[in-house]
Amino acid sequence: MIYVLLAIALFGILTATLSSQNNQSDGQDIDDEMVALYANGLIEYAAAAKNVVDQMIMTGSTIDDLDFINPTSAGFDTPPHIHKVFHPQGGGLNYTTPSSPPFVDDTNEGWYIIKNTHIEWTPTTADDVVITAFKVEKSICSLINEKISGDPTIPVHTQAGYGMYSHFVDGSNDFTTLECPQCEGYPSFCVESTDGTQWAFYSILAGR
Repeated sequence: MIYVLLAIALFGILTATLSSQNNQSDGQDIDDEMVALYANGLIEYAAAAKNVVDQMIMTGSTIDDLDFINPTSAGFDTPPHIHKVFHPQGGGLNYTTPSSPPFVDDTNEGWYIIKNTHIEWTPTTADDVVITAFKVEKSICSLINEKISGDPTIPVHTQAGYGMYSHFVDGSNDFTTLECPQCEGYPSFCVESTDGTQWAFYSILAGR
């Protein structure tokens, strides 16, 4: 009887252990699946934005015409609308507000589209149209790069101070290979700030 009870007790311990391991494994799988979901979502949104800009340029808008006023801004519904990227009567791009994840819960996080910065590896020295998911989660940023280049490494954006903000949010500086040699040639990539606290996914919508 003692041996039977001992066997039952050991079986119970083994079952509990296996159950705990399975739960932990399931939890990790769910986390990985969510990271993949968010990474795909960011890549797909940037691709949708590029498609909208391409269509607008093909149908008569110039890069200088493009208007990125969003539905939360005054004047969004003031005509004409034909050159407004987010307006249903213009480009019709869906406007999204940042949520955490995929963005970190911070200040200035979210999507930005600018046309007043130049990326060095585009054809000319003229300003380009760039969309950026600013301040995304590191794990999502890493997976984005793995999907794009096959390598999950996140290159460091070496400019201090305003750093990535000056390139991708206010467009006050050009983005050169000096700041990110590993980014050269990539129309879309994810980069890390010099201090290792911020991550941004940029994508060129129209290079010139």
